[in-house]
Amino acid sequence: MNMKFFQILSILAFGLLTFCHSEREIDTVNIDERAKEFIGEIDSLILKDLQHLYFIYRGPNGFLQNDSVQELRYNVRFSQFEDRLELFINRPERFIKDFSIKLEPDTSIFNLKLVKTDNKVQIFKNWDVLVKSVHPDSLSKKDPFEYFSSLNELKDKYDLVKISHASHLGEFVEFYFTTEDVLTFMRDTSRIDSRFKSIWIKKWDEGKWITQNWNLRKLKKPIEVGG
Repeated sequence: MNMKFFQILSILAFGLLTFCHSEREIDTVNIDERAKEFIGEIDSLILKDLQHLYFIYRGPNGFLQNDSVQELRYNVRFSQFEDRLELFINRPERFIKDFSIKLEPDTSIFNLKLVKTDNKVQIFKNWDVLVKSVHPDSLSKKDPFEYFSSLNELKDKYDLVKISHASHLGEFVEFYFTTEDVLTFMRDTSRIDSRFKSIWIKKWDEGKWITQNWNLRKLKKPIEVGG
């Protein structure tokens, strides 16, 4: 009786190990395929912009942060509803310049909310103070809704949990497909800070080079992301 029990237990244990190994292989293949699809889809101009943009996961309230000018960095949260699009910008001074938003200079603004419906955009400052309503074509030279909507679609399509960069180390951007699987884009490894270059090259070589500029690796320890 005991012998038969242990035989059954051994078969179940072997089956479980085989299943787990198979699942890991499937996950790896899926990440590889998604990474290659992502590389083929992402626009070169977006890649350039992402050298100054973080995506910070906060559940439904995740936001993008632009640090192209460190002392004037700003946060943007994009929200899409059935009848409207919303952009909420904290510390919007540089955002207004980046998108050439047609607003009179106002040093009292500490946050900005843009609400777009079919034929108008309402501009609010400091939470709920209406500044004006304009036609979408009259808002700015560069459409911030179109820009952040395309970024948001890309992020959601590939379930990215984080986008980060370290401009002080070199021109590379990291895309986290999971808390462990990181796809890195580097335009030119010669521009990585020489003090840290060997460390980064070693990390990337432990992963897989998909192309000369793209590397996929699995972290030894998962990152933590906000809930």
